[in-house]
Amino acid sequence: MWSSPRHHPENDAVVVRLTASLPLVSASRVRLRDGKRSALRPTDGLHRISAELSKAGNYGGSFTSISFSNFRLIPLSLCSLRYHHLFSISPTLPPVDVRIARPQTQELILEDSMQNLNLKSLYIENRENVIEDLSRRIHSLQSTLDGLKGESSRTDERLIALENEVRRLWAVSRKNNFDIHDLESKARDAEERLEKITSQVENMADIVTEQWIQIQRLEQALQIMERTRRQVRATRCTFLKFIKNIFGNHHQKVFGVLDPYLFGEGPTVTSYISQAKRQLKRLFIAAKKHHHQLQGFIKQEMERNEFTAALANSEVVFILASALITFPIMGAWVLLSSQFS
Repeated sequence: MWSSPRHHPENDAVVVRLTASLPLVSASRVRLRDGKRSALRPTDGLHRISAELSKAGNYGGSFTSISFSNFRLIPLSLCSLRYHHLFSISPTLPPVDVRIARPQTQELILEDSMQNLNLKSLYIENRENVIEDLSRRIHSLQSTLDGLKGESSRTDERLIALENEVRRLWAVSRKNNFDIHDLESKARDAEERLEKITSQVENMADIVTEQWIQIQRLEQALQIMERTRRQVRATRCTFLKFIKNIFGNHHQKVFGVLDPYLFGEGPTVTSYISQAKRQLKRLFIAAKKHHHQLQGFIKQEMERNEFTAALANSEVVFILASALITFPIMGAWVLLSSQFS
């Protein structure tokens, strides 16, 4: 606290309140004679205060006191120097006596220094944390960049492979287009040939109809010839000839031999029986001779037919041949029996 030796009650008092934060003033307030106030920023120093006081002196006013709060944060030598400079640059200001109170300044300075040191340590620690964070981010970005470079190289390789695949597919596509063009030309040629053949078929439709009629006629003639051929072959069979001879010639002989007996003329019955035995013996020999030929003929005819081919074995053929030989004899016997009865 300091004050001027003279007090001018006719003038307004100029009061300056200062809040120090280290060597600079943090807040100030100046009240002039005309009632105006000038507020000082926290970064304003003693030069600004000197300018304000000089301005007040130019207005013809004076100050009665200057009050400092928290003055302990400002070094005393610096304060005295600056305060001397303040009052020396204002020749219009009256001389003043400065009295400074120093209650336990050393301890307060040490405490403030420790606080400042702690603040600086916290600041440094925060900066180190920020640096570590930035280092981690730089490392992460570097890893990301390396990964992107690897991905870029793999992408380039994949792109080259895809380009090769595209070229291969393009070559295949061109070949397919050429094949398609060739097939289209062949298809057009085939269509032209088909049209020609269709016209020829239409032209030959009438001819085919006529030929179909002729073929039907030829089939009918062939069927007639086949029936005729079977009839001729049946007449050439030796067994049938044998049966025909039996019924064509021997029955006349038998009746010729039996006629004298039937009508009461000729030799005795014994002679007729002996003749009948001889005739039966010859008949049996002829039947045995032609029995094998009849078996071959029956087997051949059965094999020609698809339904009887499975039954053309030796037993069935033998039974059929025997039946064909026996039935005429039995028929003849029945016929003779009817004649004698």
